[in-house]
This record gives sequence, structure tokens and C-alpha cells, in this order.
Amino acid sequence: MTQYVRWLRQYIGHAKTLLVYASTIITNQHGAILFQRRADFGDAWWGLPGGLMELGEAIGQAAIRETREETGLEVDLVRLIGVYTSPDFDVTYPNGDQVQQVTACFACQAIGGRLRPQAGEIVELRYFLCDALPPMPPWYAAMVADFIANRPEASFRSGSPGPGGNPVNETFRAIRRAVGRHNPLIIPGANAMIRDGDKVLLQQRGDTGLWNLPGGAMELGERIDQTLVREAREETGLAVEPVRLTGVYSDPRWTLTYPHGDQVQMFIAHFECRPAGGALKIDGVETIDLRWFPLDALPNNLPERHRIRIQDALAGSQGAFVR
Repeated sequence: MTQYVRWLRQYIGHAKTLLVYASTIITNQHGAILFQRRADFGDAWWGLPGGLMELGEAIGQAAIRETREETGLEVDLVRLIGVYTSPDFDVTYPNGDQVQQVTACFACQAIGGRLRPQAGEIVELRYFLCDALPPMPPWYAAMVADFIANRPEASFRSGSPGPGGNPVNETFRAIRRAVGRHNPLIIPGANAMIRDGDKVLLQQRGDTGLWNLPGGAMELGERIDQTLVREAREETGLAVEPVRLTGVYSDPRWTLTYPHGDQVQMFIAHFECRPAGGALKIDGVETIDLRWFPLDALPNNLPERHRIRIQDALAGSQGAFVR
């Protein structure tokens, strides 16, 4: 358990919450995948190396750190296999803590270190060939299946989209009520790059006056691409269809302090989308303007983090960026 989660749990107890994880898939010279058996779950199943992202680190750094701690191996990240967020993958830990996972899974290459299980946490480490895999939970099974499929694009639709149903903004509003104002939180969310030919739709925010890509925080009970669909509808009036996951963004240098003082380190899944219906609608509160901008003439008061996401989406890469 990370320092951040220990701090959070003292306020929210065992209640279900959204937490951001990194998992890694490491293969040996025979193509076998490294699995681990955890001390807390006993002999029930095998899993992949990885763990929770900590405040002040990016998701790629979390993947490298957790793999080193749990396996003794130093790794380089090769590619993002996918983001796994379905409520089908909810987990209850033996101590009673409930989590809806937001997990980025990476294919990795071992570049050093010595294989050894982490004392007190990992019982056993073992490589398994792809035609003789061990029993594992459904979230790991989805990651391994996507790795074996070896598609260049990053996966995001594994598991059911979820029933939704949590009131908008309630997940992190409830956490704020528990932990108090202004304490930094790690919040997963999604952004939409909605394209119409050579133009992109931007939203001018009511709280800052800045132009942004539409999007917002994830809610319990929804998959992250459904977060995107819901937020785009609320903020623009448009129905959208996610086409591809173009990147994940968690660099702590982009930690936000809102005008009312709340601090958040975001884990953002950025999607390229196409319009699928609806009509532009400005609510006059959260959104004070909506405008289609030519991709080569973006507004000056577009934050750097949004500009980078647009540039990455236009770079032509089949895979997803990790920043």
C-alpha cells in the first residue's frame, strides 16, 4: 500500500474508490511471461507485477518502480498495451478495501537487476509460456490477451462499459468532503479531441476563461471511454464516438490548482473522437463558449498540456503516447 493510499484510507475507510495502477508484462528469451503470487491473496491466483501510482510520480515511473520493488528487475517501457477500467475488474482486498481499478498495462523489456520476490509481499515469481498460463483474475487475463494479440493500438474497451449511475462529480466530491479542501488527490479522467476535418472543438471554461479540450473526471461504475462520452455530452451537447486512445498523461508537473484551491494530479486518457449526433450547447456556467479551431491556428490561451495532447494525436502513431 502506498503512502497516498494509507493517507486516503484513514478518511474513507474501506469504501469503494477509484485508484490508478500500473501493471507490467515482461517476457524471457522463450517468450514466457513473468507472473507473481502475492502474499495477501494466497494461492488463489497469479498476477502481473505492478501496483499503485504515488503522488508526485507519473504512471510510467510507477510501473518501473513497482516492478523493481516486486521482482528485482529493472525494465524499460516498450509500449502501452491498454488501459483497464471496467467495473468488471473491481477488486476487494483481503483487508476489506474496495477498488475500481484504473490500470495502465505496459509491455516491458528487462534491462538489468536480478529476479527476486519482494519480502513480505510476493511469495513466488515464475515465467509461464503463453499456452500454459496460470489461473488469474479477469483484469490480468484481459491484459495478457491484448499483449498476445500484439495489436499496435492501445486497448480501452476490455470489460463491460458499466451501468454508470453515480451522480456526476459525486465520486470526488464525496472524497473532498472526507479529506477536506485543498489536499492533493490523484484523479483519473478523460479528454476528447473531437475532430471535424482539419478542425478541433475546444471549450472555454467558465472558471478560468482558458480554452480546453472537453473532458473531466471519471465516476465510479463507468469505464473510462464512457467518462469521455458523458463529459463530451455534458460540456458540448454532442454525442461522440471514441476512435482511438492516443495517450495517457500523468506527469506531476501538470498538477492543477483550481481557483478555489483544490489540488489534483490527473491521470488523463486522451481519445480522438468523431461527432455522432447532438448539437452544440453552451451551459453558460462550466462552458462559456464552444468553437471549432483550425488545427494550425489553436488559441494562445490553450494550456500546454492540452496542446501536447493534440500534437500527439496528430503525430500519426498507431500506439499511444505515455507522458
